[in-house]
Amino acid sequence: MIIITGILASTSHIALASDSSSLKSLILMPGPLTQAHAKEEKQCESCHGQFDKSAQDALCLDCHKAVAKDIKTANGFHGRVPNLDRSPCKSCHKDHEGRDFNIVPLDSNTFNHQQTDFVLEGKHNLLNCTSCHKKGDLFREAPGQCYDCHQDRDTHQGSLGDDCGSCHQAENWKQQKKFDHDVTEFPLQGQHQKLECSRCHAGQQYTFDDTSCVSCHRVKDIHLGNYGQACDRCHTTKDWQSLAFDHSTETEFPLKGQHQKQPCQACHFNGLVDNAPSTSCVSCHRSSDLHAGRYGEQCHSCHNSKQWHQSYFDHAKKSNWPLTGAHKKLSCLQCHRGNLEEKLDSNCLSCHSADNPHHSDNLKSCASCHQTSSWEQSQKFDHELTNLPLEGMHAIVPCQSCHSGLEFDRAESDCIACHKEDDAHKASMGAQCEQCHSPNGWSLWQFNHDKKTDFKLAGAHKNLSCDSCHQGSRAQDVPATCAGCHAADDRHRGNFGVNCGRCHTSDSFGDVQWQH
Repeated sequence: MIIITGILASTSHIALASDSSSLKSLILMPGPLTQAHAKEEKQCESCHGQFDKSAQDALCLDCHKAVAKDIKTANGFHGRVPNLDRSPCKSCHKDHEGRDFNIVPLDSNTFNHQQTDFVLEGKHNLLNCTSCHKKGDLFREAPGQCYDCHQDRDTHQGSLGDDCGSCHQAENWKQQKKFDHDVTEFPLQGQHQKLECSRCHAGQQYTFDDTSCVSCHRVKDIHLGNYGQACDRCHTTKDWQSLAFDHSTETEFPLKGQHQKQPCQACHFNGLVDNAPSTSCVSCHRSSDLHAGRYGEQCHSCHNSKQWHQSYFDHAKKSNWPLTGAHKKLSCLQCHRGNLEEKLDSNCLSCHSADNPHHSDNLKSCASCHQTSSWEQSQKFDHELTNLPLEGMHAIVPCQSCHSGLEFDRAESDCIACHKEDDAHKASMGAQCEQCHSPNGWSLWQFNHDKKTDFKLAGAHKNLSCDSCHQGSRAQDVPATCAGCHAADDRHRGNFGVNCGRCHTSDSFGDVQWQH
């Protein structure tokens, strides 16, 4: 009774209450709600749970569903404020302060717009809050798209849609940023990237039914439509004048060598692609055929596209007769005077018979002495292949020393044939000069008396000259006994027989080795 009396005594408080307010509301309500919540004054349970303060935030979010969604999805201002999900709503939004109380205590001078869905950039940073947030509207209801504010300044009149940010930027509305043309059906490549938008989009036209090359380049088509409308078969966006037609993959005639340097009109007359000549060489080069057709039409067997006037016929692989030396420099016509398919004799004399000075049927293998680098200069003949291999002094003497003429096959191989005048024995020793003489020097001896005769040279016999025993007689007629040579020196006058070796030695005839 005392409490009621005290409350009733506050007449000012009773005046603020509605006549229909319940006695409970009059007793518990700390003050009038803000204008936005005025309709809830009669229903305290809309915001307060009975004897449960923790239920208040849930009741707030049940009513403010947009705010609850932002917190859950981390969007908007309430979804971006750090630790907001752990702070009660009333820590920022106080109520029961009267109808005119501002329940949203935001300071426009310090508010961080980075915590909203619309980050301020460029010119937007210089605007007043009221430029976008109209009086009486909720802050979250402000427009967030360019077109919402800039529709009146759209010079394109809606033809480019409402995504202004794809071309314009917040720093300067009139300065366009690079439009990503790749998102369209016509990505810009090559020279197209350097063009002004108005070059293609004249009169603010941004939609086209035809995006083919000829729709823009028809007036520059020097082919007058004869090559069709697929310009990109030959031309590229990098350079309209340069050709990019791949003759190797798109035709059966890959361009190589000099063909790559020829203009299209050289083969495609009158600007028509389909009237090109046959792919055979003679279809274009018949007038340049110096062979007058005698070598057939397989021009590529000798010529190539790198140089028409130079032959590249591989004589080694295709004819089994490699061209070496001076043969490399000859023209084909010097040997092939008829049809190329005619097989020629590969023997040297078939071409060089007039140059043959030997006039011998046995000397037809010219390559044994001559070489292709020079016909007049002969190469070193391999005498090892003959019956007389050259040894010693024979290896350094000129050919003419033995071969006085050019009939090399008629030279004698016996020593006496060349050394007859040098034979001091006057043929008494026979014709086998090599038994005693060496090819390293005529005066050098190499006869082994111990092995080739029955009379071994020992003692004083070793230092004797051949003439000491072989005096004008044949070698085999020299006596083999001591008495045969020493009969005139025999003091015993033959009384002791002819076997002088029983007492005398070969070291000295005066030495006696007889032992009684």
